[in-house]
Amino acid sequence: MSLIHTCELNQVNPFEYLVALQEHSQQVAKDPSRWLPWNHTQALAPADTG
Repeated sequence: MSLIHTCELNQVNPFEYLVALQEHSQQVAKDPSRWLPWNHTQALAPADTG
């Protein structure tokens, strides 16, 4: 519940966030600090353009 609440506080859709974590689980494991609710969109940007 605290993860969902943190997403909501940062105006991030919790479902989309959790899906992104699953889809990019290898990158999350390598650098978890890039995949926090408030900064995960920056981690997604290079993957979307590549």
